[in-house]
Amino acid sequence: MAPRNIPSFYILWHLYLEPLLALSGAYYLHFAPSIYHSYMPPSTSYNPTSQIVYDQLASSYVFFAFIEGVALRVVDDLPTWRVLVFGLALCDAGHCYAAWYAMGTEGVLDWAAWRARDWVANVLNVLPLVVRGAFLMGVGMGGGKEGGRT
Repeated sequence: MAPRNIPSFYILWHLYLEPLLALSGAYYLHFAPSIYHSYMPPSTSYNPTSQIVYDQLASSYVFFAFIEGVALRVVDDLPTWRVLVFGLALCDAGHCYAAWYAMGTEGVLDWAAWRARDWVANVLNVLPLVVRGAFLMGVGMGGGKEGGRT
């Protein structure tokens, strides 16, 4: 059972939405990597001989889903939640860095040039980091131990 003082938004995000997104990403990485890769910056190219890399990333996404969909459900200790969420945020930061590195600063800042797929990929890279950062900073947590679900 998740700690009672975690707002409903964070419960919904971490225990339901993000595990589904992670499992979806794992599915596409393993079974349809060319579709998954089509959401990557155009400066990169898909290579079927690199399937091992896609499978390894898919395994990471399954691990994300497990941590959020299973481990966080059974942990009722807020400090443990914070440690696990911090670890996930580190991975999110790596995803954001990789996208920035592939797109370059000008590409990241030129929103008008983004394809629809760039919007999807970048939002799905940045949004989890923002949500986790907000959680770690205590945004919406009520400022005290009594927080309560909202």
